[in-house]
Amino acid sequence: MNARLSSLLVLTTLLMQGCQAAPKLPIPKPNPLVSAVQEKPDAYKSQRVTWGGVILATEAKENGTEIIILAKRLDSVTRPIESDAAFGRFIATVKGFVDPAVYAPGRELSVNGIVTGSENRKIGEYDYLYPVVSVDSHHLWHIRVRYEDDDYWWDPWYGPWYHPYPYYHRPPRVILQVN
Repeated sequence: MNARLSSLLVLTTLLMQGCQAAPKLPIPKPNPLVSAVQEKPDAYKSQRVTWGGVILATEAKENGTEIIILAKRLDSVTRPIESDAAFGRFIATVKGFVDPAVYAPGRELSVNGIVTGSENRKIGEYDYLYPVVSVDSHHLWHIRVRYEDDDYWWDPWYGPWYHPYPYYHRPPRVILQVN
C-alpha cells in the first residue's frame, strides 16, 4: 500500500508541474512605452521597464549578448501579443552568452531591466535611435503552433460504415510557425 501511495504522490507532482503557468515578469509602475523612451532617452535613464516583442537579430559580443527586438504589446503573462502593430525597436543587452541559434530572429522574448541610454544605428539608410535596456531577467517564449483552419474535421468514430454519406473528413494539419 505504501508503494502505491508514493507512486500516486510522484504522479500527482509530475502532473502539477506540467500545469504550471508561464513565468510572469514583474511589470513596474509606470512602465513607459518604447516610443516614449525613444523620444526622451535621458528622461527615462535608470528606470526599470518590462518590454517584449519579436527578435530581429542576436549578436554575441565579448562582454555579453545584444538582442535587437521589435517591440509588441504584452498580455497578462508578459508574452508579446501577435499583431501587426509594433511600438518601435529596442536593444536588450544580456550578461553572458546567449546562443543566437536559440534566440533566433522571429522568436518572441520578454525582458525586464533598466534603461541605460540609447544608441543611434541605421536601418537601411535611415538613422534610428534605439533605447538600450540592461536585462536582469528575460523569458524566451516557446514557438507558437498553428492548426490549419478549414472546414474539415476529424472524428475517429466517423466513417462510411457508421453513416450513410461518404467519409471525407480528415485530421487537421499542424503548421509550425515561429511568429
